[in-house]
Amino acid sequence: MDDNRELLRMVEKLGGKSISRRELTKRGAAIGLGASAMAAGLTTISGKQRANAAALRNALRQNAGEGTRGGTLRVAIIGEPPTLDQHQTTAEITAIISYCMFEGLFTYDSGYLAVPELLESYTVSDDKLTWNMTLRSGVPFHDGSILTSADAVASVERWGQISGVGKRLLEATESITAVDDLNIEWKLTKPYGTLAVALAHNTQGCIIFQKSFLDQHSLDPIQDGYIGTGPYKLVDRQIDAYLRFERFEDYAISPNPTDGYAGAKHAWADVIEFIPVPDEAARVAGLQAGDYHIAMDVGNDQYPILSDFPGIVAEIRRPTNWDVFFLNWQSPLFSNLALREAVQAAFDMEPMLLNGRGSQEFLRLDPGLMMQESPWYTDAGIERYNMKDPDLAKAKMEEAGYDGTPIRWMTTQEYSYMYGEAIVGAQQLEEVGFKVDLQVMDWATVVQRRAIPEEWDIFGTGHGFVPDPSQVSYVGQMNIYPGWWNSEESLALSAQLLSETEFEDRKPIWDQIQANAYTEIPALKLGDSSTCSFYSEQIGGWVEQIERGVPYWNLWLNS
Repeated sequence: MDDNRELLRMVEKLGGKSISRRELTKRGAAIGLGASAMAAGLTTISGKQRANAAALRNALRQNAGEGTRGGTLRVAIIGEPPTLDQHQTTAEITAIISYCMFEGLFTYDSGYLAVPELLESYTVSDDKLTWNMTLRSGVPFHDGSILTSADAVASVERWGQISGVGKRLLEATESITAVDDLNIEWKLTKPYGTLAVALAHNTQGCIIFQKSFLDQHSLDPIQDGYIGTGPYKLVDRQIDAYLRFERFEDYAISPNPTDGYAGAKHAWADVIEFIPVPDEAARVAGLQAGDYHIAMDVGNDQYPILSDFPGIVAEIRRPTNWDVFFLNWQSPLFSNLALREAVQAAFDMEPMLLNGRGSQEFLRLDPGLMMQESPWYTDAGIERYNMKDPDLAKAKMEEAGYDGTPIRWMTTQEYSYMYGEAIVGAQQLEEVGFKVDLQVMDWATVVQRRAIPEEWDIFGTGHGFVPDPSQVSYVGQMNIYPGWWNSEESLALSAQLLSETEFEDRKPIWDQIQANAYTEIPALKLGDSSTCSFYSEQIGGWVEQIERGVPYWNLWLNS
């Protein structure tokens, strides 16, 4: 009885915070409870602390190799993905779905270091110009054919013609050769310190297709017939209804232990269904009714409600994103620096963040494009961050000769925070004298239209956590990512950042790139934001590390 009181006090104190299994077992030991006794005690806690107890109980079962096999995992997503062809888009929705069936040569471990995935090993020459890579042997595709180096080379070459990150890498490449079925020789024209990071990144990632499949397709988005090497295979897709994946029984599981997104992947669920539900209220209602086990991209305003709802686990992830508005350097309006400076001066970031992300606990005002938690953090440019100076904005509008042309601002209600921030941002611009044409559309259309310079002036999005500044979308893909930042100085700095190998050499380069981002203004960071995860307490295997997407393959369903 005393043990249960101590356990309840611990649950109340933790209040639903994310906690590692190691830390939780340490706390349990402090009150005289082992992991099994603590797990049993947590099942008896009800009332307001039930969801918090469920989250802690789940944290005790984080070993991905100890899951429960069976069942259909149902995930409510914001809508139809623009494509499942990973080479084509940075859209997170494509990444989180398609990485159930696709894999790359590298991935991220729990420390966000780039480590081999489909590779067995690799070596780098002393002059850093030659990378020799060896594939894992006997890895089958979903149709039973075996992965070879020819597949890997063909995939890298296609990705390198489409992805901004890939284009930069291939510009520094002399040749990529399939030496034999398992070995690849990659020769560079200059050292490229971020090669493994580029290949590990999982939005617009370098996933591996069959060469024979790619031979039948152009560089345009592939529409169907997807075949990968991952733990799940796509078996059915009904547009606007579901995408259904089944366990790939012949999956070549890595012999290495699960480590972040690397190592062994355990396909516990028989089936994973991703169900497009564009209306957030419907995603929430479906989660509450038990129709879905996970509801993706639900606004933070639901946290007070769902954190007390029976059977649902609600967790705050701090911080996971930074929110940003991109300005189109190729549009007639924002090719003018003075007009970009007017927008920069007009914005007051806090009201936008509050309207998009909720209360103060979900946001942090900060200029850093790499977060404070990263060794790459710098506050360079802080004097131009969150200026909220309407008089300066009006002066810059006059300097630019602004003639009242409406600013075409694309946004979507499928991501509620994007819409909430855009509403307030548009109001702020109108208050200083801009005209704004706020265009609301589905996210897939935003993604499609943002690639067309003639279609827009501003769009908003969230930039996820990245482990290396080369993966900031408009830095590693400078003058390629929509917005088309193309100053000569910054392009040269970006090339240096990608080429250098040592942190102490790269950090000053990064500091200057961020400083330039505030004087040249390719985009405007609002601030850091925390998001929430909402899922059924039936889910087992949920981990804290989901900044690059949920590893669905390691989740299971408890009875």
